Amino acid sequence: VYGAQYVSVPVDDDGLLTDQLDPSLRAGPKFMYVLPNFQNPAGVTLSEGRRHQLILLADKYGVPIVEDDPYGQLRYEGAHLAPLVVLDRDNLRRDNGFTLGNVIYLSTFSKTLAPGIRLAWIVAPEEVISKLVQLKQAADLHTSTFNQYVAYEVARDGFLDQHV
Repeated sequence: VYGAQYVSVPVDDDGLLTDQLDPSLRAGPKFMYVLPNFQNPAGVTLSEGRRHQLILLADKYGVPIVEDDPYGQLRYEGAHLAPLVVLDRDNLRRDNGFTLGNVIYLSTFSKTLAPGIRLAWIVAPEEVISKLVQLKQAADLHTSTFNQYVAYEVARDGFLDQHV
């Protein structure tokens, strides 16, 4: 991002140290970018407790979270942890005044199906999606129809679950 100032936050075995985020969030960042599963380069996963803390902090400061989850399906042992986008929606269902759409979720088939497939998806509020569609249309005409069809078929028939 042109002109962006990046702020790093240390991690430990439970992932991002959420208790160190307050000063950075008070400064009013445009968003937080996090890899909650198998964060690169440390490979740590954000614990369930810290996931909840991160959601609460994002809501408190009105800062959207961009959750990049390319590796989430590559967990070979232990239970899958709920994505931040799901926790955000769970908070909304409790109707405690949480901001709708605090999390923009990104994932891809490039790590699980084939590196060259270049096919990803986004879960986000409608107003975010509409802006991203405009940016996508300005960047190229469309994603390969063949690649989309291949991904659809392997996801639909259960191959992907067996493959991973």
